[in-house]
Amino acid sequence: MRIVCQKCAAAYAIDDRLITAKGVRAQCPRCRNLQLVRRDSSAVPSGDAPAAAPRPASSAPPVADDLFAELGGAAPSAPTEVSAAHGRAAKPAADLFADFGAPPPAAGPAPDVDPFASLGDLPASAGGDPLLDFLGPAPTAPPAPVARMSPGPGAVPVSVMPPVSAAPAPARAAAPAAAAAPKSATMGCRTCGKPLLDPFDQALGICDGCRQREAAGGAAKAAAPIAVPSASADFLPPLSAPEGEVGSLEFTATAPPLATEPRSNPRAAMAPELATEPRSGKRAAATSRVQSGVRSGSAEKQVARGSSGGRWALVGGLVLLAAGSGVGGYYYLQQQEAQRRHTEAPPPVAAIPEAVQQVLPRWKLKYLVLEGTAQEHLAEGQAQLARDERFAYAEAEESFQQALLLEPRSDEAIGGYIQAVALGRGPGLDDATFAEASSLVEAAESRAGRTTWLLLAHANLLLTRFRQDEPLKRAKELAEEVLANAQATPAQKADAHLVLGRVYLSSSGALAHQHFDSAQKLAPELKRIQYYRALAHESAGEYRLALDTLLKRLAADPRDWDTLAATSRLYQEVGEPAEARKLYEARAKADPGELRALLPLAVLRYQSEGSPAVAVRELRVLLKNRERYGQRDVAEVLVHLAAAERALGNSDAALKAAEEALGLSQDLPDAHLQVFLVALERKDAEKARKHLDGIKGWTGDRALESVLEGRVLLLEKKPAQALERFTDASSRDERRLDAQLLAGVAAAGAKRREDAFRVLNQALRADPMRLEPRALVTRFWMRPSDTVRGVEDIILALAENADDPGPHLYEGLLRFHQGDLDAADRHFREVLESDSNNAGAMAYRALIALRRGNASEARVMAARAVSAGRQLPVAHLAQGWVLAEAKQVEPAKRSLREALGLSPTLLSAKARLAQLEVPQRRDDARAQLVSVVGLDPAYLPAKRMLYLLER
Repeated sequence: MRIVCQKCAAAYAIDDRLITAKGVRAQCPRCRNLQLVRRDSSAVPSGDAPAAAPRPASSAPPVADDLFAELGGAAPSAPTEVSAAHGRAAKPAADLFADFGAPPPAAGPAPDVDPFASLGDLPASAGGDPLLDFLGPAPTAPPAPVARMSPGPGAVPVSVMPPVSAAPAPARAAAPAAAAAPKSATMGCRTCGKPLLDPFDQALGICDGCRQREAAGGAAKAAAPIAVPSASADFLPPLSAPEGEVGSLEFTATAPPLATEPRSNPRAAMAPELATEPRSGKRAAATSRVQSGVRSGSAEKQVARGSSGGRWALVGGLVLLAAGSGVGGYYYLQQQEAQRRHTEAPPPVAAIPEAVQQVLPRWKLKYLVLEGTAQEHLAEGQAQLARDERFAYAEAEESFQQALLLEPRSDEAIGGYIQAVALGRGPGLDDATFAEASSLVEAAESRAGRTTWLLLAHANLLLTRFRQDEPLKRAKELAEEVLANAQATPAQKADAHLVLGRVYLSSSGALAHQHFDSAQKLAPELKRIQYYRALAHESAGEYRLALDTLLKRLAADPRDWDTLAATSRLYQEVGEPAEARKLYEARAKADPGELRALLPLAVLRYQSEGSPAVAVRELRVLLKNRERYGQRDVAEVLVHLAAAERALGNSDAALKAAEEALGLSQDLPDAHLQVFLVALERKDAEKARKHLDGIKGWTGDRALESVLEGRVLLLEKKPAQALERFTDASSRDERRLDAQLLAGVAAAGAKRREDAFRVLNQALRADPMRLEPRALVTRFWMRPSDTVRGVEDIILALAENADDPGPHLYEGLLRFHQGDLDAADRHFREVLESDSNNAGAMAYRALIALRRGNASEARVMAARAVSAGRQLPVAHLAQGWVLAEAKQVEPAKRSLREALGLSPTLLSAKARLAQLEVPQRRDDARAQLVSVVGLDPAYLPAKRMLYLLER
C-alpha cells in the first residue's frame, strides 16, 4: 500500500498484510512521523480473492460530504442530472471518478492534452474512494458525478473520460475485475512523447525521467486546490506540532494522484524509486501537484455546483491554505526559537563574591523572617540615608542588610550598607566590621566598576580611621576621583567635598572650610555640612564659632538629636556642663518622657558633674518605666547604671546591672567593658578573658584595647606576653602613660629588672598631670585610674635589699597615678631615706603637697628637686606649677620653659605657660593652646583655656 507522510509529504510503501482491521501506526522513514494507516478495502490481497460486486447503476446516490461546506456553500442535493447547457453528463455514477471515461461534450472544447484521459476505469469498491482512506470510512453511498473544469479561458465543466473507452458507465461499473489488469499506453508524456504504461505516470501526464529533470530545474507553478479533511475524519494528529500541521495540509493536496495508482502495480513496492520523486520534499510535492493538475474528489464535487461556486470554493481553499500556512509557519518559528533558546547555553550569571557569601549566613540569623522585596528594602534604606541622622543611619544599615539577603548580587545594597555603617558608627566602628565592610565594597567595585556612589561610600568608610595616615590618603584620592568624574551629580560632588574637608580637619582648617563651603553651594540641604563645619571650628580651637554653628542648626530643627548631642559634648569639654544641662532640660520639657532627653541628663551627673549618686537615682527612676521603652533602650540605661555604680564603688550592683543589660542584648560592648572592669578588680582572669572578646574592635582605640588585653595576661600569669601588649599600646599612642607603667610592671613580673627600670624611668620623665587620653563624654566610660588598678607591690619584688631605692621610687610613681597619694608619699619618703638627693622623689613629693594645698612644702621640695636634678623635666615642671600657684609669674614662666626645653611633649607645661602669657601675649598664648589641642584633642584643660580666652 502506498502512503504519503502527513508531515513531510514523502511517499513510501507498506505491505498490505501488515495492516490490521483497526489499522496500524506507520512511521515515515524520512521524518519519523507516526500516522494511522487503515486497510484499503478496494485493494485485492491476492489473485484468488474475488472482487467486490458492483453497485447497481440505477441506484440513486445520497448527498456526499462536502469538504468545503464550512467555507459557506450549501451542500448539493443528490445531483443525478446535469443541465446540458453546462455540458454535464445526465446520468448517475457509482464511483466518484467514474466520469473520467466519458467522451468530451460537444458544447465546449476539450483540452488539447488531458492528463486524466488515460486513467481508464477505476475499480468499484464497496469501501468507497481509496483516495481518502486516511480520512476513515467512506460514505454509505457513492458521491454524485463530478465534472472537471477545462484549463482554457471561459471554459465550462466537462466530463473526464479516457478516449479509448466507449462503454457506458454502467457497463464499466459492472466489470470490476478489469480494474486489476494493467492499463495499456493510452497517452504519451507531455514533455518527451514517450508512451506512459504506468498508471501513476498516466495520472501525472509525465514520465519518471522527465519528472526527475523538472524536479532539478523546473519552475514552480500555481498550487492546486487543497482538500481540507472534514470534521468527521478519523485520523491521528501529527505528533509534532506545529510542523505536523503544515505537513498534513500538503498531504491532502498530494494524496489524490497517489491514490489513483493501482495497488497491484509492481512499481508500488519500489521504495528506492519513490525516494527520487519530487514528492519526497515539500517543494517537490508542490511541483508535483502543479504538474498533475488533478483535483481531489471533494474539489470536483464543488465544481459541479457551477463555475461561480467552484471559483469561490477555490478562493476559499486558497485563503484557508494561506491562513493555515501562516499560522503553522508562526508556530513553527516559535518552536524553533524555543528550541534554540533551550539548546543555547544560558547567559552567565554573575557569581556571588566570597565576601558576600561570608556575611550572609550571619545576617540570616539576625533576620529570620524577611518580608517584602529587595527593591522595597533598598528604597527604604535610601530614604533613611536621606534623613541624614545618626539613628536613621542605624535603621538604614538594617534595611540594606535585608536587601542584600534577598538579592546577594545587588551592588546598590552593598554601597548603601557601607555608607550607613561609615556615617552612623564613625570612629566607633570596630575593626572586624571595618575589615568586613572593606572587603564588601572592594568586591562591589570589582563587579560594578568604580562608580561614584561606591567610591564615596568607600571614602567615608576610610574616614572612620581618621587617626591613621594611610586611610586618610586613600580617602582623599577617592574623593578627588569623584570630583574629576563629569558624570557625578551635584549631591555626589558635595559629598566628595565633605570627605576632603574631613581629611583636612586635623591639618588645615582653612582648606577644610573651603571644601565645606563648596559642599554648601552644591547641596545646601545636607545636615552633615553644619556638623562638620562645627568640627572644623573645634579643631581650630574656635569653640565659640563651633557652638554658634551648632546652635543655629538646633534653632532650625530643635529635634535634631545628633546636633543636640554634639553641642552638649562640646559644652562639657570646655567646662560648661550647666549649659549642656539647659539644652536637654528644654528638650525634655518640650517632649515629656523622651528617653533621648532624659538619659543624657542622668549621664551628665556622673561623667561631668561628679555626682554618681544622683546619677544612680535618676537612672533607677527611668528603669521603673522600662515598659515605655524598647529593649535596646533599656539595655543602654542599664549600662550607664553599671558605670555609675562602679564610680560609687558598688561593684556588685554594677555587675548585676551590666549582666542584665547583656541579657537583653548580647552585642553591647560597653556592657562587656563594665563586666570586664569588675572582673579586673576581683582578679577573675577567666571572666575577664570572656568579656574581653566582646570589647575588642569596638572602642575605636586600639591602644586602649591592647592595654586591657595586657591586663588579662597579667592576671593569667603571662607577664612576658603582657609586656608585648603594653609595648604595642605605647607605640600606638605615645600619650598613654598607663601603658608605660604597666610595661614596667610586666617586666618586673617576668623578673627582668633592667627592662623594668628602663621603661619606668621613661614614665618618670613623662607628663605627671595626665595618665592617658580620656574622653569625657563616652559610652565606654572608665575612671581615670582604672587601667592601672590592681597591680600593686609587683615592682617591689625587684628590690635587691631593704635599702634599694629603685623599687620604692617606681612603686611610688605607680601609686601616684592610681590616685593613692598617701601610699605614694610613703614610698617616696623611703627613697629619700636611702637617697636624699633623688630628684624624682622630691619632684613628686612637691606635686603631692601642691594637690594637698601645702604650698610651703611644695615650694621647698620643688626647689630641692631642681637643685638635685637639673636635667629632670618633671622637676622644672613641678617648680613652675608651684610658682604659678604662688602668683610668681615670671619665675614660673622660666621654670616651665626649662621643662619644655628638656621635654617638648610636656603638654601640661605648655598649656600652663600659655595661660600665664595671655595678659601680655594673647595671640601667642592662643597659638600655643591651639597646638596643644592639635596634639591631643582630649586635653580638656587647654580647651577650657581657649574657651575662656574667646569669651
